Amino acid sequence: MSLDNADGNKPGLTERLISLINNLSDDKKEQLLEILLEWQRREQRQDERIPCLIAVDYSTSERFYRDFIQDLSNGGVFIETREPFQIGQNLSLTFSIPKTRSNFKISGKIVRSEANGIAVKFDKKLSGYQKQIIQSAISKSP
Repeated sequence: MSLDNADGNKPGLTERLISLINNLSDDKKEQLLEILLEWQRREQRQDERIPCLIAVDYSTSERFYRDFIQDLSNGGVFIETREPFQIGQNLSLTFSIPKTRSNFKISGKIVRSEANGIAVKFDKKLSGYQKQIIQSAISKSP
């Protein structure tokens, strides 16, 4: 018989975790934080991502940029860049998907910023044509 709390945790589980974390060195705490953040990111993804290397032109309200998309999904992209960006910034992106060779224009919002790049979530207002282009790019068929 399980003696779970109302929140589903076993009695003392959170307290035990806190105690273990408090006894870690600062370096180990940072490593644990990165692991937990990565778990959270993976669980938040709703769309399959494919690795790629696609040139992208994109802009904020202030300036234009050119970098490379590192992965692509129906919901967004990860752009490799060293430029500093803020979470929540709106972007306008233009890129060509190799399978279709047609330009793809879409807007999105930065949802994560890291030292090596930014994660951009597409606006929810994708046209049927845009969804079809992305789906054809991420499909595993040759």
